[in-house]
Parts: sequence; structure tokens; C-alpha cells
Amino acid sequence: MPLYIKDDAIDRLARRYQALTKSSTKTEAVRLALQKALDEELTKPALADVAVAFCRNLRQKAADKAAGGSTTEDA
Repeated sequence: MPLYIKDDAIDRLARRYQALTKSSTKTEAVRLALQKALDEELTKPALADVAVAFCRNLRQKAADKAAGGSTTEDA
């Protein structure tokens, strides 16, 4: 199925990406760009995982401080 890009700015971006990646066609360049963006999104940690890690880190710092321990950030 052919790829039709009607927006000139998007077409320029696709052609630049095609040149940079040495893709054989503009369609291939768009496929590569979309695959790369999708892979990056899928490997991002979930927001819940980030929040849990943040809370654990905060809890550990509070426990260290309560135990009288010092961190390099306190210095």
C-alpha cells in the first residue's frame, strides 16, 4: 500500500529521516521511525513503577535519617 503524505512539513521530515537512515524509500523511513518511537514507548517504565520506586527511595532516606545515618547529600 503506498504512503501518501499531504503535509509538506511532514514530507520534509520523512525525507530527512530517509536520508539520515539511508532508507531505500520514504515509506521505509517512516516505518523505521514509527518502530523506533514505538519501541521507546514500550520500554519506558510504567508510571506506577516509577512512583513505587520513588516512595521506596523516600522511605529508605527517612529510615536512614531516623537511624542517624548520613548520606552524601547531607554533607
